[in-house]
Amino acid sequence: MTFLASECVGGRKEDALGAAAAVELLHNMTLVHDDIEDKSELRRGKPCIHIIYNEPTAINVGDSMLIKVFEIANSSNIPQDRCHRLVSQVAKRAYDITWGQQFEFSMWKRKQFTEDEVIRLLKNKTGALTALSTETGAIAGGGTDEQIKMFGNFGETVGIGFQIVDDALNVSGDVKEYGKEIGGDIREGKKTVLTAHLLRTANIPDRKTFTRLLGKNNITKQEIRKAIQLYEKYGSIDYAKTAAQSYLRAALDTLNKLPASTARDNLVSISEFLISRSF
Repeated sequence: MTFLASECVGGRKEDALGAAAAVELLHNMTLVHDDIEDKSELRRGKPCIHIIYNEPTAINVGDSMLIKVFEIANSSNIPQDRCHRLVSQVAKRAYDITWGQQFEFSMWKRKQFTEDEVIRLLKNKTGALTALSTETGAIAGGGTDEQIKMFGNFGETVGIGFQIVDDALNVSGDVKEYGKEIGGDIREGKKTVLTAHLLRTANIPDRKTFTRLLGKNNITKQEIRKAIQLYEKYGSIDYAKTAAQSYLRAALDTLNKLPASTARDNLVSISEFLISRSF
């Protein structure tokens, strides 16, 4: 997405190489730390770093990756003014992501929350990262302030839709395709669009049952299945998928303000895949 954003504003793919590498490394750094904080065991079907080694090693790996992010961004082979802006934007979005992570921590023990709060969380986590992937491409490619802002809005919107789909797959996907524990978000007590919808629409007995199961450390597979059945009963999974589609439409509306090009068409295809995927 970084390369394509650069091409959309008239830049070359080579201009965005440093930006793309920095964004990808930042992404992987957040995964290493997220897996520790979420007590996850699998990442794409394989043991997490802290499971293979240990938590101190995984923390140190993540820290070293973050240092390399800025080293790579700062050494990008682009004009100095673009390079400075690139490093500054990476720092801003990295802070947004850590803010979003802390906001999620603050919601862990809460039984009451709104869908608006969930969207705010997604905006400052996944949305911030996908925004960075496209706005850094626009920066590296020499885009105008307006284009950089537009690509930030586009990436953020796609990222929110992507995460809504990811949360839906956690309770409806195939473990072999999805690569993570099905229902793991229920065990973790993760606050998602699905949970907000269920708690808003369920009757009192079902709401109490779901609230008891959400975040239960020793939850059984049978109890996870019960929670998923409640999602199905109240149409929460379909609701989330519909919401994701609305974010996709908004993202494409933003993208269509650009002149037609192969790069723009490829960004459309990637966006559609991210929202329609099954893994």
